[in-house]
Amino acid sequence: MNFKNTLYLSFSIIILISSCAKKNTGVSSDGKASTLDVRNLDYTYLSTKGKLEFDSPQKDLKVAIDTRIEKDKRMWMSMRVAKIEGLRVLATKDSVFALDKLGKEAYTLSYDDVAILLGSKIDYDLLQSIFTGDMPSRIADNAKVRVEEDMFSLTQKNKMLTLLALVGRSNQKLEEIIVNFKKDDKLAVVDYTDFKVLSEESDQIAPHKTNVFIGSGESKEELKKEITVAIDFSKIEIKQEQQKMPFKIPSKYKIIDRSELERRTMR
Repeated sequence: MNFKNTLYLSFSIIILISSCAKKNTGVSSDGKASTLDVRNLDYTYLSTKGKLEFDSPQKDLKVAIDTRIEKDKRMWMSMRVAKIEGLRVLATKDSVFALDKLGKEAYTLSYDDVAILLGSKIDYDLLQSIFTGDMPSRIADNAKVRVEEDMFSLTQKNKMLTLLALVGRSNQKLEEIIVNFKKDDKLAVVDYTDFKVLSEESDQIAPHKTNVFIGSGESKEELKKEITVAIDFSKIEIKQEQQKMPFKIPSKYKIIDRSELERRTMR
């Protein structure tokens, strides 16, 4: 498993979710919410298990992925192929550490360093959101909200992209994001589906399937798919106690820092 490809994949998904916000509107409708009030998960500790599939003309990848999250503080990930762990990641508010176990390399990166790989600024908040289905806490004051038949639609535009986020009026959960990247003439669609109650004791719901489509085109209907990502969560659990997040860099691993990252990127 190549760390750069895997990290690029993980953060590319996250970037698509980067600027949606909570807004209110006073339009009423019988049986459906008239006020946007996104229902993010209420938790301190969260764990997930699932499978991730990545398809592109250059590479196909299928991994099992486990995550452990301490809300708004740190996140641990383990990715496996055929029960063999290939990548382990520990993300904190200001740093990302990763072990490429097959390549015997260790990455110690700031989020600015990660941006070298991605060409776009990201942060911990965005990373966390992809595994919870929650709306990122960053507030976009210029997002325009409209009430539609079944959805609240939030639209945001800037020099780099046009973003449309859809929140269900019946469940107040983020259900779809469509992003048009103006500079690269690319379109990305993120769909959240298969909403389930987390447990019999809880009324909280979360999406258990996330599908990402990236390609060219001006609209979802015209999208010519180049990259497809499917994340299928078999388990999402709220934990009552802090979870172990084992992470230690072996002495024989090569350390990859910012200078080495820049050198590889320039190849």
